[in-house]
Amino acid sequence: MQELRQAVEKRTLTRPKANIAAFVEKILQRYGNKVIGIFMYGSVLSSVTKSATSFPDFFVITDGYRRVFRRMSHWLLAYPLPPHIYHLRLDEGRRCKYNLVSLRRFRRECSRRAKDVYILGRFGKRVALAYARDEDARRQLVDCCYSAMSNVVPWTLRGMDKPFDETEFALACLNLSYAGETRVEATSKVPKLFESERDLYMQVYPVLLKHHPTAMKMVDRGEDGRFYPSGGGMLRWLRRVRLWWFLKRSRIRGILRWPKFLVTVDEWVDIILAKIERTKGIKLEVTPRQRRHPLILGWPHLFRLIKAGAIGSTKNPPTKKSVNK
Repeated sequence: MQELRQAVEKRTLTRPKANIAAFVEKILQRYGNKVIGIFMYGSVLSSVTKSATSFPDFFVITDGYRRVFRRMSHWLLAYPLPPHIYHLRLDEGRRCKYNLVSLRRFRRECSRRAKDVYILGRFGKRVALAYARDEDARRQLVDCCYSAMSNVVPWTLRGMDKPFDETEFALACLNLSYAGETRVEATSKVPKLFESERDLYMQVYPVLLKHHPTAMKMVDRGEDGRFYPSGGGMLRWLRRVRLWWFLKRSRIRGILRWPKFLVTVDEWVDIILAKIERTKGIKLEVTPRQRRHPLILGWPHLFRLIKAGAIGSTKNPPTKKSVNK
C-alpha cells in the first residue's frame, strides 16, 4: 500500500492555488513554535467548490495545549470535544476559519479509535498541507491523512447494504461526514467535492476497498465488477447498527460543541445567520436578546430550519447521476 500512501502524500503536499500566506503567517505569529502543521481544507481548495462568498478553512495542529490558549476556559474545553474553532480577520475583505487541535488528539481522531466523524470525515477528503514545522512533522501529518482515508472505508462499508460499484463507494466515503453531522450545507456539496478531486478519490478509495483488511471481510466482488455485502443477515444488521450508533454519537457530540463555539468564535451568531441565508435563502430576524442568548432563546428558529429542511444530516449519499451530468 506504499504507492497509495505516496499518492495521498503527493496531493496533500500540493500547494493550494489560493493566496493564503498572510493567514499562515498570522497563525504562526499567534502560536509560535507550538504549531506542528497547518492544513487547508474546504471549498477554497478548488475552483469547482469555491463560491463568491467562500473563505479559507484551516486545521492548526499543535504539539499540545500548554501555552497555547490565552483563556482558561478555552484550555478546559479543549479536551472533551476537540477541536476548537476560531475566526481570524486580517482586514475587512480577508478572513478565515481555523480549527485547533493537538497532534496527539488529531492522530487518534484520524484512526479507527476516532470518537466521532468530525475530524475523520474531513480528512477523508483532499486537504493541503500549507505549513509543516520540519520534515518529521510533515511525515507524521501525511500519515494521519492516509490513516483517515483508510479508516473512512470500514465505516462506510457498514452502511452499504446493496450492490455498488467503485464510484458509488467513493461518493459514500465522501458523504460520511455529512451523515454524521447536523449542519447547514448546499445539497450539491458531495458531487462538487467528488468532481474537484475525482482522480484522487478514484485512485485511493477503490484500492482501499479491494485491499483494506477489514473491507475484504465485508464485501465480495462479483463477476460483473460490482461489490456485494458479505456475511449473513444478522452480521450485516450488526454492522449497520454499529454505524448507526457511531453516526448518532457523532451528531450528539457535534451539537454539544455548539455552546463551545459561543466561547471561541467571534461573531458566531452572525456567521451562522449569513451561512443559512447564503446556502438556503432563508433570512432569520434575530432579536437583541436572542443574539445574546442564542442557546436559550434561539430554539424557535432552529425548529423552523429543521422543518424547512435547511439543517440536518445527509444520510444517503448522492447517486452517480449527480456527478455524471
